[in-house]
Amino acid sequence: MIQLRNITTTIALAFALVWMSGCGGCNPEPLPSGMSPTEGPETGGTTVRISGEKFDMKNGVTVTFGGNSAQSVTVPSKTEITAVTPAGTAGESVAVVVTNKKKVEKPATLAQKFTYTDATPPTVTSVDPPDGTLISDYEDSLNVGNTISFTFSEDVDSMSGMVSVTVESTPESISKESGDVAGSVSGTGNMVTFTSDEPMRAGRKYMVTVSDFKDAKGNAQTASHSSSFSVSYPEKVRKYRVRQGETLPIIAGRPEVYDDANLWKRLVEANQDDSDFNPRRLRAGMMLWVPDRGPAWGD
Repeated sequence: MIQLRNITTTIALAFALVWMSGCGGCNPEPLPSGMSPTEGPETGGTTVRISGEKFDMKNGVTVTFGGNSAQSVTVPSKTEITAVTPAGTAGESVAVVVTNKKKVEKPATLAQKFTYTDATPPTVTSVDPPDGTLISDYEDSLNVGNTISFTFSEDVDSMSGMVSVTVESTPESISKESGDVAGSVSGTGNMVTFTSDEPMRAGRKYMVTVSDFKDAKGNAQTASHSSSFSVSYPEKVRKYRVRQGETLPIIAGRPEVYDDANLWKRLVEANQDDSDFNPRRLRAGMMLWVPDRGPAWGD
């Protein structure tokens, strides 16, 4: 009887040892020690390898990045986990937590954090003058302005992209003009400005294309941005008051006069009988008669 009791005790002890060692091995507390890489794009999708000990191969593990569950988590060995990052916020460094599924009360946080990097390309959010604008409030038909400004969704390298500006005459213009507008590009932060070499003038339509600008992480515009604006044609004048420093070609080139600097001789013929008129010495405030613009003048 004593022998049977001893056998029973021995068997019970053996089962206890098996249970203690078996459950302890089956439901361990994970011990993550490192991961690689430690950064990736905000869009997610980065495959991360986590090293350590006591990862549960049988029941699996969960991995979270900043509280968001990773995808495609695998446990190829007790010392390795692979996981695909969820989406995050650019610039944020988040905690990475590993939990064995059979030990949910014992999550383990890595000493390292995962940093989300900027993966979003910049976009143009506004243009000045805005797309479709008709500018009709100006003081000088030959100098309506010389800048076009662009605001981006984030800071960009102002020297990384291109601004293309072309011009054409509006239908009511006397002269016909088309071609590229020369100028320079500058900017800081999320603002970029195109400054034309020659002032923009009335009776013209300007078409603008912005492309290939990059942000600080090298993300470039995925598509160009196009816009346009027009400057209304001024009312034609029969008399013109000379401004300081003007010459006859400048006056003839004004949209409200002839819109063509080459027609300055018409002004000479029309005003040469005026005793105060000297084509080489125009005075500010002098009134000039502007004759008809028809073919009768025989330019």
